[in-house]
Amino acid sequence: MSGGASSSSAVAVGGGHGLARTLAALPRVVGRVTAVVTVADDGGSSGRLRRDLGVLPPGDLRMAVTALARERRLAELLQYRFPRGELGGHSLGNLVLVALQDLVGGDLQAALDELCRVLDVPGRVLPCTTTPVTLHGRAGGSQVRGQASVSSTPGLERVWLEPADAAPAPAVLSAVAAADLVVLGPGSLYTSLLPNLLVPGLARALTEAAAPVVLVANLREQPGETQGMSLRDHLDALAAHVPGLRIDVCVAHDGEAPEGSGEPLRGVGLDDSVGRVVGADLLDGRDGHDPAALAQVFAALLSGR
Repeated sequence: MSGGASSSSAVAVGGGHGLARTLAALPRVVGRVTAVVTVADDGGSSGRLRRDLGVLPPGDLRMAVTALARERRLAELLQYRFPRGELGGHSLGNLVLVALQDLVGGDLQAALDELCRVLDVPGRVLPCTTTPVTLHGRAGGSQVRGQASVSSTPGLERVWLEPADAAPAPAVLSAVAAADLVVLGPGSLYTSLLPNLLVPGLARALTEAAAPVVLVANLREQPGETQGMSLRDHLDALAAHVPGLRIDVCVAHDGEAPEGSGEPLRGVGLDDSVGRVVGADLLDGRDGHDPAALAQVFAALLSGR
């Protein structure tokens, strides 16, 4: 493990707002961050662009880039969402990323690298896979298709990707192998975490990683896909979907209950499911993870505490 923040590197795996919180925290304690981001989204602006233009969904990728950006004013501009008209619902950043991809000959990674350069990102943002994938789920004997449908389905028993043999993007495996810390989440279990972990090459890389693998638990159950699930249920679902997945540390909120519907997820009694449980007050005062609090936890883990 590297000796100082400037020489340490971390990989963060996930998608959406949860991953953005981790990405806001990690640059405070490491010199280089690589985000590995799901590309299974098929709803909202991303779904429209995916259907209309045949591109990989840009929304989670754009959110990861802007979370890491040191050019904050430009990042805020790219988060702008058009309120009405033909562009209603589209994020400006999604359109910019698709345009950049077109300008560099269709190479999504080259477009992401260029956007990261413009926004002064201390690292890279990588799609988990460059294969177009579709998330499927099963609940109560019925099947649902697409991330948007899976996210609103309670009682999920299984999710899977089609195609099942999607290969990880080229730089993903080397980033995991070189990392000093690997962070999973926080984020929706079935629609942010597992669409990454179900890519076979990435699951193997995480199992073989020299760095500690840390799961940042959600603050509470999520209406719809994880309704009624405890933190142990989350861990059991991860183990069932990704046999052999090693989680060295589970970071769980230990403090005031978050706002919003859903029972809080607590880390009590999980020591037999993971290598170690770390409890900390992670709440930002409302219903999200506080990047400053996460940074303190990550710094302690990097220093061996």
